[in-house]
Amino acid sequence: MNIELNKIFETHYTVKDENSAKNMGSGDLEVLSTPSLVAFMENAAKNYLNNFLNDELGSVGSNININHLAPTLIGKNIIVKGSIKEIIKEKIIIFNLEAYESDTQIATANHTRVIINNKIFMEKLISK
Repeated sequence: MNIELNKIFETHYTVKDENSAKNMGSGDLEVLSTPSLVAFMENAAKNYLNNFLNDELGSVGSNININHLAPTLIGKNIIVKGSIKEIIKEKIIIFNLEAYESDTQIATANHTRVIINNKIFMEKLISK
């Protein structure tokens, strides 16, 4: 793997009805839910990391520590910006992530992903 530390990547999302706190059951309002924000941030990290992995490899999220700082209305666009902060033993990848609506920072997070062999991972699960 030839992963560059601290290189910034970004991914764009539109907040849809299914992403609302009311729809997700995490709140009562038609605003971006924290569970959906977590999914957007994990997805951005996973997709970026996939650029460096061969077809046999993938990754699973093992930890996320998020601060949801500001609400976002349905229909708004958000940008998740991130970088790889650290690589441990060539398989544990630690990301710094931030999310923005326009110029407003709506979240920060630290996220850990573990690189796996997809086939072996699934075979182990199925054989349990």
